[in-house]
Amino acid sequence: MIYLQNEEAMQFHTMGTAIALGKFDGIHLGHQLLIDGLLREKEKGRQALVFTFGSHPNSVLTGGSQKNIYTPEEKAYYFASLGIDILLEYPFTKEFASVSPEDFVYQYMVKKLGVQSIYVGEDFHFGRGRSGNVGLLKLLGEEYHFEVNALAKRTLHGKMVSSTVIRDMLESHFYVANEMLGNPYFIYGEVVHGKHLGGRVIGFPTINQQIPGNKLVPSFGVYASRVYIDGCYYRGISNLGKKPTIRGSHETGLETHILGYNGDLYGRDVRTELLYFIRPEEKFSSIEDLKKQIQNDISLMLEQDI
Repeated sequence: MIYLQNEEAMQFHTMGTAIALGKFDGIHLGHQLLIDGLLREKEKGRQALVFTFGSHPNSVLTGGSQKNIYTPEEKAYYFASLGIDILLEYPFTKEFASVSPEDFVYQYMVKKLGVQSIYVGEDFHFGRGRSGNVGLLKLLGEEYHFEVNALAKRTLHGKMVSSTVIRDMLESHFYVANEMLGNPYFIYGEVVHGKHLGGRVIGFPTINQQIPGNKLVPSFGVYASRVYIDGCYYRGISNLGKKPTIRGSHETGLETHILGYNGDLYGRDVRTELLYFIRPEEKFSSIEDLKKQIQNDISLMLEQDI
């Protein structure tokens, strides 16, 4: 997959594309409908291109900051695994925000990217002040000879599937967030060296992954997990948090004990999926108490047979 950011994204030109437009935070069930459309277009010989933004528009327009369900690196990894040809992460600036809907379509979609088909949600808005809508997009499609596919929103448990809802559900109803995502929430990143206490002191060797500051995480605690290594899934049990039982201060991280795997993963990028919440993170009075609890957690996870 071609992954373009910043200046490269601004200068990129291509032709014969099917394009999905959106922020794609989470790449949830609704987003996956758009991706499915792109993959069908690939069968017609068109390039499957996702057009999204490097910064959340609200962060640029209001000056605030917003954490994302998946980092840009995680989204690039995910889109590549789905079969997307080009991920174009366009810089969202105040200047870009001032572009009219008509100019956005002609200058970016038509001239730069040679669009033949566009996939959006039925409530899609675009251009200066979000003044463009699906109706205008269809009119422009007739003018410039490209197809517009506006797909209905997905609902689940009586709620509209959206990144906003999923963000709320991650802490309060993790299993619902996972259902709306369509695939388990994951952390993708390098396995780094910790303090090597898992195997030597606690008796459960672990891998450690750092959590970027711009990533939205669910509640701290212990999760049943699975780790994707060399095309295979391995069961795991993961602690998300700051290791309160271990002396000293710790950055937020994910520590995972992988069942039945003994290979060296240091320095490798690994995807760890959190399947379901077992218990909150807590501080134990001794390492021995922590060891007993970890064993109980593993036993409970194996009983669930997930």
